[in-house]
Amino acid sequence: MDKNLQKVCGMLQSPDGMRRCAAAMVLAELAPKEPAVVKALGEAIQNNASQLLTRYILEAFDAISTRAVVPYVLPLLNAEDLETKLRAVGIVARAGGDVLPEVKKQLATATPQQKLVLVDILARIHDSAAFQVILEVLFETDFELVKETCQAVRRHITDAAPKDRLALHKQVVKFMGSARVKKNDRVLTSCLLLVGHISAPDARNLLLKYASPRQLGYIRRNALIGLKGIGITGAAVSAVLRQLVKCLDETDPVIAQHALDIVEKLPLPQSCDAQWRKLLKGKHGPVRAFAARKLAATDNAANNKLMLALLAHEDPHVSEIAASALARHKGATKLLLDALARERDVETAWRLAKILKPHSESVDKKSLKKFSALVARDIADGKPRYESFCYFLRNVDAKAADAVLRDTGLKFKKAKKWGKAVDCLRQLINTESFDNETRYELSICNLKLSPKDVSPHLRAEDHALRGIQGLLVNKTFPILERLKKEAILDAADLCYAGFHFAELPGAENAEFGRALLEQVAKRWPASKEAKAAKNKLKLAAGATASTAPQT
Repeated sequence: MDKNLQKVCGMLQSPDGMRRCAAAMVLAELAPKEPAVVKALGEAIQNNASQLLTRYILEAFDAISTRAVVPYVLPLLNAEDLETKLRAVGIVARAGGDVLPEVKKQLATATPQQKLVLVDILARIHDSAAFQVILEVLFETDFELVKETCQAVRRHITDAAPKDRLALHKQVVKFMGSARVKKNDRVLTSCLLLVGHISAPDARNLLLKYASPRQLGYIRRNALIGLKGIGITGAAVSAVLRQLVKCLDETDPVIAQHALDIVEKLPLPQSCDAQWRKLLKGKHGPVRAFAARKLAATDNAANNKLMLALLAHEDPHVSEIAASALARHKGATKLLLDALARERDVETAWRLAKILKPHSESVDKKSLKKFSALVARDIADGKPRYESFCYFLRNVDAKAADAVLRDTGLKFKKAKKWGKAVDCLRQLINTESFDNETRYELSICNLKLSPKDVSPHLRAEDHALRGIQGLLVNKTFPILERLKKEAILDAADLCYAGFHFAELPGAENAEFGRALLEQVAKRWPASKEAKAAKNKLKLAAGATASTAPQT
């Protein structure tokens, strides 16, 4: 070792912590493999090194990368600091098979937590001897240790070269054929997981063999879990699909779910629709939903017809998948329109109307006219279905829907069916079609329905009076002239309205009220309402005179 290296190594014994760290950093850069350097670093790490110094020394050991560093690093596998432990594991593992005797020696007396670390090291060494130790661990009674051993292989197998994977696969297969494993199903199931994790080309056929119905349930489950890690492409897809489809209708829901997880990842051919239709009647909800999704992916006449039928499926997930598909399939528009037109059930009609919403732009004028007529007819017949039809119509053409409600409401008004007229016209209140004319017609119908209670608090909540008030305030609508000419209004209607406005504050309201009362007295002079109107006019005149200024 030259003098410069000797000087740097000497700094590792300095009482100054910064100088020791600096020396370790320099040696990490130089990465000399001289035994004296490794020894100096090892003694420094053994001499109660700080966490910072330990990190720099491990970086140096990592850079030097020689078997000689392992004895100094092995004690750090039990370090409390996770970063230190992980770096130590990596350094020991890179030493390869050379560290195997020491790892096996420690494994014999290690605590369960220490065994996890040692198993992780073994999983990083992709050679036969280290992997054989892993296979022997599978006989341990500690289930968590066995589980973590399989997970360690899964984590680190991606670093193995293809030829190493193939060798490890063959080693597992040979191990599975041994008498010891054949007598121990628990070890066999762990081996199936390892086969899946290694994912060698021959793994697929082996796992499919153990996934067949001839095997016990827990063996089949682990075989299917192992199969999830296998990449399946090309001609193998059809072969795997044929066997796994049988598993999808198994009584055991776990087996069915594992099989479904695999099938969902397969690059499936387009010619499987017949198979998916059979699975719609399967035992398990996830399988039925999967089949529905596969069928829903294609927008064609046959599938759209099926989706329409599936809206009534007893499985709500299947039903919702069908509804979503019909909503986005452009080719389903006519099918949905026909279904909505003939539907008698109110709830189903509502659902179809909502599904049709995305199809609004595709609805032709002929269909628009047809549903306008259906809405009018259902309203006239008192069928609650009209609300769903009207919702659909409004999404297609809001003005057309408003026109139907307005025209139908006016027909009811003409027929003196005030309640039905109000039900129609009231639906226009929050629309752009609710103009002064519509407000007037609604107010007239409300006035005919009004109980005409003259109590102030009840008059204040009367929709008819509030509607007339709005038109009076508007000033652009000839409300007085229209009320005088309205043939359907009788003495009671105008007297009630006149009484109300005559008592309201404001000269405009009082004048309007007096005009209505005068119309009652003039048009129906012999009626009791005329007498009441004259009395109210006298009282109003007297009140006006008493408040007039004296001269």
